Order: sequence, then structure tokens, then C-alpha cells
Amino acid sequence: RPAALLTFDPHPRAFFAPDRPHFRLTPEPVKLKVAARCGLDAVFLRRFDAALAATSARTFVEDLLARDLGATSLVVGPDFHFGRGREGSPAVLRELAAGFGIAVTIAEAVASGSEPISSSRIRALLAEGRVAEANALLGYRWFVSGPVIHGAKLGRTLGFPTANLALDPGCGLAHGIYAVRAAIAPGTIVDGVASFGRRPTFDDGPPLLETYLFDWSGDLYGRSIEVEFLALIRREAKFADADALVRQMRTDEADARRILAAAPPEPPSFIG
Repeated sequence: RPAALLTFDPHPRAFFAPDRPHFRLTPEPVKLKVAARCGLDAVFLRRFDAALAATSARTFVEDLLARDLGATSLVVGPDFHFGRGREGSPAVLRELAAGFGIAVTIAEAVASGSEPISSSRIRALLAEGRVAEANALLGYRWFVSGPVIHGAKLGRTLGFPTANLALDPGCGLAHGIYAVRAAIAPGTIVDGVASFGRRPTFDDGPPLLETYLFDWSGDLYGRSIEVEFLALIRREAKFADADALVRQMRTDEADARRILAAAPPEPPSFIG
């Protein structure tokens, strides 16, 4: 049988608490890319809405898994819950699925050191700028995806033109300067240095990811690109003037080039 992933959008946390930003490690475009790189044959994206939230655990199995998807085997994690009020657990799933001839495998939690690997643990590392450690737990380099948008053109006036992405408002990545790689077209990956933050030297505006691509020039506006993070160089800081910032940016570029030149092949890259 084909192997497929069943996932939901929006994230249930975003549905139940829309006013509380949620840091999603894998927004849908990223999730689809990761699923393809993992060798899955398909992804079923189910809208999470009021009707689904009110669905009982039994109906979830009977209608969605057995009737709609025709599943013959399921694999879930040890903390998987489903159905109205999270009434369904892995044990409940196994019991209900058996009635439809569906086998259930409950995967064991995977640990690193003395702690289990979890999305909350990885989000906490990214919030501290510890991207190398987060990547090791993910098993691939964490990346973001989106269309290049117009900015204030400040980087161009400073001699560092950037490709700008507006990340999800819930993105909890630490504000700072990062050594990155960007996939700007299929098979075209360019090293760079990126700033994620509010530009405190200038406007202290909404968070923006601004990526300076090394030894490359061209028009990327409107094109969707992917940016993966390898290391935090420094935290975001406010400088006395533009000249002081440019001097620091030159140092950041040199640091990023050094880091990228020495970057190990693992964990693997999923961009491009």
C-alpha cells in the first residue's frame, strides 16, 4: 500500500486559541517538502474546523480513517490524541481501529540524552538561537519557505542587498544574525548570512528575515525561496549609526563564510 501522512491545518492550537501565536516548526509548505524527502507517497491535508473538533473518536476512525482514506495500517506516536475533547488515545485508537481491520503501531518516543525529542524541546532551542542543536534533534536542518517581498531597501543602500521573507507571526526563532543557505531555484543553493529581527538601528519594525546571498545578484521578488539555518553568529543589536552597522555586517559576513565552509554534511539539507 502507499505510505501517506495525515495532517491538519490550521494547527489545532491555532484553532482553539487564535489570539495566541503558535510557533509552528513545520508550516504546510515545509511539511510537504519534508514528507517528500522522507519518501512518503502522499499527504492528506484535512482542514481542522469546528466540525472536526466536535467529531467523536469513534467517528474519526470510522468515517475519516476507514471510509474516506481506506487505511489498513496506522502509525502514531505515544502521545497522540484525537477526537472531541482529546478523548482518543493510542490505546483507544488501537481498540477502535481493530473493529475495521486496521492495524495500529504505536511508535516509541525517541530520546536524545536523558530527554525525549519533542517539538516543544526543539522550539525552545530555536528560541535561544541554538539552531545546530535543534537541527540535530530534527534530523535535518530547520528551514523556512516563502515568497521574496519588497522591503525598505536598506540593505541595498548599505552594500548588502537582501532577499526578504515575512515569516509567520508566531515564529519564535531568536532575533539575531545567522549563517544560512538558501535554495533560490531547483538545484541552486547559495550560501549567505541572514538577519531575523526588527532592525533596531533603523525602525524597530515587524520581524523580518533578510538574507544576503554571497557572490550572487539577480531579481528574486515574488519568487518562493527556502532558507535553512546552520548557526547563530550573534544576537540582534542596536548600533550608533549606519557606519557602525556596516562594519559589523562585514564581520558577520566573514564569520558566516567561515562557518559555512566548515559545516559538516550532517544533519542533511532538505532544501533545493
